[in-house]
Amino acid sequence: MKHRILLILVLLLPAMLRAQWTDEYGTWVSLGAKKNLGTKWSLGLEAEYRAQDNSRWAWGLDAGYKLNKTIKFGVGYTLLYNRKPEKLKGDPLQDDEYTKTPAYCYPRHRFIVEATADKRFWKWLRVSLRERYQLTYRPEKEYSKIEYSKVPIFDDDWNYLGDEWLEDVTPKSKSAKTSQLLRSRLKFEVDKKHWKFSPFVSAEACNSVSVGDHMCIDKVRTAIGTSYKINKKHEVSLGYILTFVFNDDDELNDKIEYNNRIHAVSVGYNYKF
Repeated sequence: MKHRILLILVLLLPAMLRAQWTDEYGTWVSLGAKKNLGTKWSLGLEAEYRAQDNSRWAWGLDAGYKLNKTIKFGVGYTLLYNRKPEKLKGDPLQDDEYTKTPAYCYPRHRFIVEATADKRFWKWLRVSLRERYQLTYRPEKEYSKIEYSKVPIFDDDWNYLGDEWLEDVTPKSKSAKTSQLLRSRLKFEVDKKHWKFSPFVSAEACNSVSVGDHMCIDKVRTAIGTSYKINKKHEVSLGYILTFVFNDDDELNDKIEYNNRIHAVSVGYNYKF
């Protein structure tokens, strides 16, 4: 499986270098808490906010089971709340007609099942491989689209008095949709005893396994950063995340192919009970 992820990244590298990318910048902030229930089970909570063009709140709950020193299984649920920014087609200052889609918010429900294998090498390097199945359900959402047109105004003697904007509001809706992803992540982390810092680097391939997609690669996400253990209970992290987005199915019911890069600074805090 590790070799499969590396092969995917190598095959995608020429396309990533040649493609014309649209760049987006943001900040991702997360707060988490974890409680170990004995030596095998654990429960976790997490809240996250992503400040970017399509901003997002997320609240998640997960449970983990440690089979042995190497293998761990997990399940989780996350409530996502996205905000779609206002969209303009045309220029109100120059055009006689333009279209506006006001900003709106919509929820999504995400369920995950995952398995993680990790192993320590040379008493300081931890290598982990995570395979995650992800199902996301988006309920039906209604929104509006407004078409503006400029018309001249005259008095009874046909003297020009100015212009008036007329608007035509059209109700729109997105039908409910379910998407499925298989996410494969390979991570290298410095894990040395008595070190408070733990630098890491990771790469993740997100493959759509929804009906008709035939293992279509939606995203490739790379990350580099470090965590800092304040004490046994408190830990903070700082990193840089670069996501290559090849397909996006949140915009319409049909998958849109485009090239977008998301640069994000990630800041996190975790509390361990």
